Amino acid sequence: MSAQAISNRTRRIVLSGFFFFAGICFASWASRIPDVKMQLGLNDAEFGGMLLFLPLGSFIGIPISGSLTSLYGSNRMLKIAAVLYPVALIMLGLATNTWQLGICLFFFGMAGNLYNVSVNTQAVVLVKSFEKSIISTFHGFWSLAGFAGGLVGGFFVAKDMSVLSQFIVIAGASSLFLFFAHPYLLQSEKNKQSLNKMWNKPSPLMLQFGFIALSNMICEGMMFDWSGVFFQDVAKVSNELRTIGYISFMACMTTGRMFADKLITYWGARKQLMLSGLLVIIGLIIAVSFPSLIVSALGFMFVGFGVSSVIPTIYGSVGKSAAPGQASIALASVSSVGFFGFLIGPPIIGFLSQAIGLRWAFLSVALLGLVTFIQAYRLKKYL
Repeated sequence: MSAQAISNRTRRIVLSGFFFFAGICFASWASRIPDVKMQLGLNDAEFGGMLLFLPLGSFIGIPISGSLTSLYGSNRMLKIAAVLYPVALIMLGLATNTWQLGICLFFFGMAGNLYNVSVNTQAVVLVKSFEKSIISTFHGFWSLAGFAGGLVGGFFVAKDMSVLSQFIVIAGASSLFLFFAHPYLLQSEKNKQSLNKMWNKPSPLMLQFGFIALSNMICEGMMFDWSGVFFQDVAKVSNELRTIGYISFMACMTTGRMFADKLITYWGARKQLMLSGLLVIIGLIIAVSFPSLIVSALGFMFVGFGVSSVIPTIYGSVGKSAAPGQASIALASVSSVGFFGFLIGPPIIGFLSQAIGLRWAFLSVALLGLVTFIQAYRLKKYL
């Protein structure tokens, strides 16, 4: 099949699949974090220290991923990332001690960043072929994968199956998808000019977008990595029900992202961001103040709705605000900063939990909801 014969609708469906498998790889790791922590016998601070290797790998991978994507194109780099990311997932399942886990998390972070930059670059190019906004739907599939990953993780836990066996199944499914889907990716050109511009200092507006994305993704990363531990240690639920908070959060986050384009049109980007910040604050206060299965799950649902539309709103605003010909460069920068927050949040929570308790650590993240609200209000002259 020639590139001309492939419809944009087909490409959209295929690219949604790549977002989905990126999400389910990460969600598979997140859903088994309590098991890995328990198997290695680590306390919250020790495990938080191990989690630092993931954002470290992602941080070092930011310039590497951006450079490679600019030099060789998002098509080629996405195919490579779609192989490396599942391999890194399996490596996490094979880790038997702390230093092995640290190395594997570092590699997992680098592979995840390459996947993130290359798949979002493909999305930015494809969006230009549509008259309506579609980028939030892609992120909706990433969130849907997080929901599915929670269910899969719960199934494997209930069946008392190993972490490694789950990771192998997910990696196999991801590889099978890549085998059939890779011909449908957009062809991309090498762009050395973009590579040079990528190292320029970002504009104040792009820095503000990046700061909002960072704040939001710290909260999102916390919910991914620590929701199971929160329900087990703070809400005191049974082992079989510990994924309820994660599933509640992901269900509402996925629903919110699937409708984000319509919500942004109705409220406007700035008001939507302000509302998102308030929902995060309310949700975390509810979950922490009355820790129990039902009430905490309700609080996590508010948080899920709160964070759902922030990243799609930011990405859409970046595309509209960036200088002509530099939208993809700006998006890669902002998405990398946001994803770094997604990765740095969990280890920070680990250290805070050891110092002041997991309950108060969760409550402290509500301040980031306030940051989102204030920063969004300051965007009045832009949005």
